[in-house]
Amino acid sequence: MIYAIAGGARMGAFQLNESLLERITRKLRDGWKRLIDVLNQPGVPKNG
Repeated sequence: MIYAIAGGARMGAFQLNESLLERITRKLRDGWKRLIDVLNQPGVPKNG
């Protein structure tokens, strides 16, 4: 089954072309995940 959405690509079982909004949100999610991973790393603070 294929749906045609005004201004968008044809969507079937999968979508080959992702929209700009999807790319931006995916990159933001990946960036936040990386930041959380970096902040959760154990570290040894240095004094002085």
